[in-house]
Amino acid sequence: MTPSHQHYAIEDTARSPQKQWLPQLLSGFYKLPGLEGKQGVLFSNAVLETYIEEEEKHDNFELTSGLNRSLRTLSSGEQKKALLSHLLQQNPDFIVLNNPYEALDKASVSVLKEELMSLSKSMPIVLIFNRQDDLLPVITHVITFENTEIKAIVPIEDYKFKRSTFVFDKDIPSAITAYTNIPEVLIELKNVNVHYEDRSILKDINWTIKKKEFWHLIGPNGSGKTTLLSMIYGNNSKGYGQEVYLFGQKKGSGESVWDIKQKIGYISPAMLELFKRSYTVEQMIISGFYDSIGLYQTPSTAQIRAAAQWMNVLNLSDQKNTSFLKLSPAVQRLILIARAMIKHPPLLILDEPLINVDDDGRALISALINKIAKESETSILFVAHRDEANIHPDFIYELYPSPNGSVGIPK
Repeated sequence: MTPSHQHYAIEDTARSPQKQWLPQLLSGFYKLPGLEGKQGVLFSNAVLETYIEEEEKHDNFELTSGLNRSLRTLSSGEQKKALLSHLLQQNPDFIVLNNPYEALDKASVSVLKEELMSLSKSMPIVLIFNRQDDLLPVITHVITFENTEIKAIVPIEDYKFKRSTFVFDKDIPSAITAYTNIPEVLIELKNVNVHYEDRSILKDINWTIKKKEFWHLIGPNGSGKTTLLSMIYGNNSKGYGQEVYLFGQKKGSGESVWDIKQKIGYISPAMLELFKRSYTVEQMIISGFYDSIGLYQTPSTAQIRAAAQWMNVLNLSDQKNTSFLKLSPAVQRLILIARAMIKHPPLLILDEPLINVDDDGRALISALINKIAKESETSILFVAHRDEANIHPDFIYELYPSPNGSVGIPK
């Protein structure tokens, strides 16, 4: 059966920045069947964040007027549902979806895909994607751009998805930082419960992470993954008085947060917001020795050599003086991982390291994570909303929501 509308996809790559063509696409500037001279609306995380800021700064509850709740308190799936409903009330001619499934768990992705499939019967859809498996089956053509010009309009069945090849063929550098008195059991949680006001978040959590283990923490949106991480890495007051043991010490028994963080390497997408100044690749990696945003101390010869070895592993030696901000999101993540690993901490926490990167970037970052797991003594705690085919953990700890708080089951 022939679809009633043309539906387009655009691969999200650094080769054709959105800022060059997206405004013109939304205004119907391009001669595309179903879109020419029409007005579109944009469904994206950036648009959603604008509405969240509008609520917080001006008490303008445009998207949640009937819910008696703020956007910030909704789950990612609920936020996106509210945004989609609001955009459709504007009666657009078409809708542009910019990586609509990022930050959603498997169940929420499935629900949103069903909604979009239904929507595709009544209006044209343009899907900007970075994961090939996010494509909707109704997509008919892929558009490619060169600056503001359309380079090609290719039927979906003829489109060649670009895949670069890469290999990390150098060994992980050895540690130059020594840790003493690190026990076999790094993290232990015994019957941990977390409540916020009248809401139960976690119930009877029992979890042990030992040396050199590779764990994948998984669970739907709102299941308490962030809360659980904050018990380990953050200064979450809910952990005090409970059976939470970090590197052999009970939380709240006199250790400083700084003592704990020195033993943990940590990266998350939110960290990118911290690095606004133009630091070089070399400075970024060396700063991991000091856990600083930027490099304010003169590094030792050994530290400079260690950073050079990591850049060699990442195939970035020729870019050591390149600005971190000018690199692709995937390469930025590789550098953040190297920065977190340069001290060879006992524990490496990777919070959503694959979000907002394309399939190539996902494979590249996954290869580095698997390599660290295989070649170093560091334990890894990897967190993601969705299953990742390229990640090969030893164990999975899955959170299952219940009315009394999420329960955790190790696998």
